[in-house]
Amino acid sequence: MICSVLSSCRALAPTLFAIAALILGVAAFSASAHAQPADSATGPTASVKTIIDQTTLVFKDRDISQVAREQKLRSIAESHFDFAEMSRSAIGYHWRDLTPEQQAEFVPLFTNFIEDIYLSRIEKYSVEKIDQTIRSAAIQFTNEKTDGPDYAEVFSTVALQDRKDPLEVNYLMRRDGSQWKIYDLTIQAISVIANYRNQFNRVLNNGGYDKLIGILRQKQQALGASLAQ
Repeated sequence: MICSVLSSCRALAPTLFAIAALILGVAAFSASAHAQPADSATGPTASVKTIIDQTTLVFKDRDISQVAREQKLRSIAESHFDFAEMSRSAIGYHWRDLTPEQQAEFVPLFTNFIEDIYLSRIEKYSVEKIDQTIRSAAIQFTNEKTDGPDYAEVFSTVALQDRKDPLEVNYLMRRDGSQWKIYDLTIQAISVIANYRNQFNRVLNNGGYDKLIGILRQKQQALGASLAQ
């Protein structure tokens, strides 16, 4: 069941590679990109642009090793994504049934699982291919809406060279202290986290928490072995 999540991720590549990898902040960046509104240097839109800028620099650096590149991407993700909120959302209504120990166990496991999935996708491509995707794409931030003081949505379109129509990519943001972090994103109105939640709920309903954890650990081991090659 969780395999279908991985399959759906693979199906996005290579045409949608830059978008599928957004969960790690690997987005297409254009020097002409602009935000509306982007008045605050610390607002939701500015936070998304920071992720894009930082990740673009990682791929422009041709002198670092694969291991160092992965470490930098993980660091960017963990600084700008709300993995605790993402974990709760991915579990859905089952979250309240988990013990505090299970909740504490699941968050880092899901974090590593998400990171490994997209790092494994990245490693299927050369740095040159990724750089070409970045250079040929153009992202425009078209709107920003807030929902109270702590939640916001950033709207954008991404034009890819091999795709006729731009993609709609929206970021769901939550304020964490003085910083805005991403807790979900939608690609063509399809939620990344909802995709996982649908799969996880099936496992939880049929096999319980231990079954889900077992499958995630197996998948993570396989992904880790692939990244180590």
